[in-house]
Amino acid sequence: MKRYISIIVIILTLCVSCKNKTNSIGTENSLKNRLEAYIDECNKNGLSASVLVAKDGDILYSGGVGLRNKTEKLPVTEETIFTTGSLTKQFTATAILKLQEEDKLSVNDSIYKFLENVPKDKQNITIHQLLTHTSGIVGNLDYGVDFVPISKEKFLSEVYNSPLDFEPGKQFSYSNVGYSLLAMVIEKVTQTDYETYLQNNLFQKAGMKHTGYLYPKWDTAQIAHGYKCGEDWGTHLIKWKEDSNQISWHLKGNGGILSNPSDLYKWYIALKENKIISKKSFEQLTFPHVKENESGDSHYAYGWTIMNSDRNTKIIAHNGSNGVFYADFIQLPEENTVIIYMTNELRYDTQIVAWEIEQLLFKEDYTPVIPKMKSIKHSSTDSTNKQLEIIHQFVKLILTYDENIDDFVNEHVASKEREQRFKMWIKDMQKEFLGYRLEHILEYGDMSYDIILESKEGKAVDLTPCFDLQFNESNKIVAFGW
Repeated sequence: MKRYISIIVIILTLCVSCKNKTNSIGTENSLKNRLEAYIDECNKNGLSASVLVAKDGDILYSGGVGLRNKTEKLPVTEETIFTTGSLTKQFTATAILKLQEEDKLSVNDSIYKFLENVPKDKQNITIHQLLTHTSGIVGNLDYGVDFVPISKEKFLSEVYNSPLDFEPGKQFSYSNVGYSLLAMVIEKVTQTDYETYLQNNLFQKAGMKHTGYLYPKWDTAQIAHGYKCGEDWGTHLIKWKEDSNQISWHLKGNGGILSNPSDLYKWYIALKENKIISKKSFEQLTFPHVKENESGDSHYAYGWTIMNSDRNTKIIAHNGSNGVFYADFIQLPEENTVIIYMTNELRYDTQIVAWEIEQLLFKEDYTPVIPKMKSIKHSSTDSTNKQLEIIHQFVKLILTYDENIDDFVNEHVASKEREQRFKMWIKDMQKEFLGYRLEHILEYGDMSYDIILESKEGKAVDLTPCFDLQFNESNKIVAFGW
């Protein structure tokens, strides 16, 4: 009798196990179907992007939609190469921690130890402060200079002559310049070129053959062209070749490394399995060192931002953009999930795709937002006419150096919290585009518009003169981007 009971227990256990396995497979298939349906809708609406989503070690989606080259009608594939933008910072930060493991430096070291002729006001800045954007170093030396050659000596001279924004260690302020200085530290310590060090000590160990600046043997046909407001911006590789195959210090270490989601997934696995740096160093890499804002709902680590999801689970993430391309890299370690997203056509709503996928993965009833990429003819509704009138006021504000910024912002910006940022944005644009002309306005049917400018000479410029504005039903500006 006991034997029969044991057999029955075993059968019931196997049945429960099979049922759980079947439910798991069913859930995974359901997620895959929802993901594919969402990305297919994005494709129908004109999105060009490459996406990789993995959960519990299984890749739920990996592929591309749209075009990497509109002129030649070449599609985005898994192999298509994009710029990572500021995702580059995580490579720089990881390299620093690897050198720390080898006792070649400490994050507590002053930059004075590695860089020459550091002025007195900057001598006590530490590597940790550069990594966490708390050094007080200026954010950028200029706008639109990613491909402008500059010697190391001239770059350092301009940095040293720029006043600190605040006392080192006292505040957080995002600094691309700071990460370029870290690249210089890496070169000083290793006595080798920044990219060469990354290739030999990071990328090759992760099995990444399609990541870098100039080192990889690129298939140029696979490199995505960037598009802004419908215009072909070109590729990073084209622009580097125009600059005698040099990576400007305005970009090196802080942005611009090329890659694709498949290679970045290898990077994710390598970090997770401690193939590049130790577990202790990874914890330091992703520790929430400093608040990014007053509310404290996000913190900066080393090349990563740390926050909580609406499920109160940890998020390790960073984005990157040069105003044309855009990338998101989102890790959810407690939910064993990663989302990697790269697009060659930045608009305000192409920036949300990865986060819409994050919501889709964990909320069965969630309806993700589909970005609108296809412009339409201007409608003649009262609402559209009012929005176009506001846009023309906005353009006049920029192009004529109109000082009535406060009046415009108070009347037309929806969020009081974003007013100060919008004012700063306008002032920056006034400096760059005084004397430019309005070329045209594109409407997208969802109360969003692209505004395209041209120079006084009618020439295209490297700094894309194109802006996104999004309105709400009250004709107030709720989103903007340059």
